Amino acid sequence: MRKFLVLLKKEIKSLLTPQMLIPLVIMVVLFSVMGKLIGKEAAKVKEPKEVLVIDNDNTSLSTEVIELMKGVNLIPQVLNNVEVQEGLDEAKEKGIDTLIVIPEGFKENVEEYKKTHIDIYTVMRGLSMSTFSKSASTKALISIISEDISKRYIKEKFKDVDPGIIQRPIEAKNFVIVKDRMVEAPPEMISAAVTSQNVFIPIILMFVIMMSAQMIASAVAMEKENKTLETLLTLPIKRTHIVISKMLGASLIALLMSVFYMYGMKNYIGQMSGMGGSASVSSNILRELGLTFTPGAYALLGISLFFAILSALSLATILAVYAEDVKSAQTLLTPLMVLLLIPYLLSFFTDFSSLSLIAKVLLFLIPFSHPFLASRFLLFGNINMVIFGIIYMALFSIVCIIIAAKIFSSDRVLTAKLRLKTKSLFKTRFRI
Repeated sequence: MRKFLVLLKKEIKSLLTPQMLIPLVIMVVLFSVMGKLIGKEAAKVKEPKEVLVIDNDNTSLSTEVIELMKGVNLIPQVLNNVEVQEGLDEAKEKGIDTLIVIPEGFKENVEEYKKTHIDIYTVMRGLSMSTFSKSASTKALISIISEDISKRYIKEKFKDVDPGIIQRPIEAKNFVIVKDRMVEAPPEMISAAVTSQNVFIPIILMFVIMMSAQMIASAVAMEKENKTLETLLTLPIKRTHIVISKMLGASLIALLMSVFYMYGMKNYIGQMSGMGGSASVSSNILRELGLTFTPGAYALLGISLFFAILSALSLATILAVYAEDVKSAQTLLTPLMVLLLIPYLLSFFTDFSSLSLIAKVLLFLIPFSHPFLASRFLLFGNINMVIFGIIYMALFSIVCIIIAAKIFSSDRVLTAKLRLKTKSLFKTRFRI
């Protein structure tokens, strides 16, 4: 046991280098800074925005329209009877990005039940959130004006009837049921809230599993290239202990990386989810439905991640044995990366329950799929599927560790090489 611990300590020391720690710290700082910048940008979005208004109609209705602008977070600066180009020039001088023109005859067209228009000119100075929020505010303004005018039309024809009833005679009341709990809310709001709170989980899983596989593959390949693996194999230590110490050391470093990534990503996503005014309402509804992670759920997710990392490490160790150097080790990891990308992409674009039986089985056979699916299973109380995934990944890791230990027990660990003889194949094809 003491020899194994010495080996484990040696592996952790070789992996826990400044070259690995500095990017991690930078990543956390970067995420925090980005989160603060997004928070400031979100605060700008909520601030009232100045707009320049050219009122060429000069009627009571155009005055009402200008007053309505204040209700959609706009501060109108009014010009009367000027040309559009003159208005645009003044908007540029004052640094105002939006010019709204109420045309002459606006009230007359409304009173005669004719379709009319309001012209909106937007000066794009960039692609920030505040730029798009101004566009959203002006769209909301047009909707409010249209609704207000339509109510006037309805009142003229149906004086004793609420215009809102005629405009919207049917109102949908949405109820969402999850795990025998029911709340009144639209399902798209629940879906958006769950996605915004858990979108960082697949990203972190992808990064951690990929980085851990690359770490152990590079470590094994470097030891082969520098001939230090030969020295290590001559020591009176079980080959199985060598394999397990390498995997355990890399998995512990990978878990440390996941903590850093999770902390940084949570700061970043936290600012993004807080951008909407209904964020706190959505969080309360999720709690009522039980769609939040409990400490036990986080523990199961962590165990699932650990065994996914172990599966990746065991497979990467076998592949790294056939590498000549560090560069070729990265190439040999391509099949593993492809297997990792499949559940990563599916977690964003599909729902597991909607897949066919064959697709479900194939997805389950990929060991890295289970932590991606675990977050959704845990939210909806399907703990058995998470436990099954953990058991499957544990068995997969054990089989790969046994195979890796057998390879390390023989001379193949030093002599095994996988060469793609593309040149000779190319020549053969051309001879034919």
